[in-house]
Amino acid sequence: MSRRGPKPKPESEKRKHPVTCRLTDIEAVKVDERRGQMTRGEWIRTAALKRPPKIIPTVNRDAWLALSKLAGNLNQIAKAVNQGLVSDIGRDEIISIRSQVEKLRLELIGVTHESTCK
Repeated sequence: MSRRGPKPKPESEKRKHPVTCRLTDIEAVKVDERRGQMTRGEWIRTAALKRPPKIIPTVNRDAWLALSKLAGNLNQIAKAVNQGLVSDIGRDEIISIRSQVEKLRLELIGVTHESTCK
């Protein structure tokens, strides 16, 4: 019988050292406002070891999802053009529109061209 679940982490990657801190009510509210969907511990660990993760506004996430549907529709139009089923739309125009939609989707979630090139 095979083992279920994720593969166990190597010993060097296991988190074995608990760190505790106490927050005032005001500090806890600030952490909760900034952490988004992350747990408090995960957010504090990330903030302490790296830089705090960006919290993406709900409106941006909703727009990102809506644009993903639009991008899918554009992809289907491009496929129809490539198959010769549609002739009044140019392939270059579709590629340009799709590229612009992808760029906008990434900007909505805080990803810039510079950060994708690293």
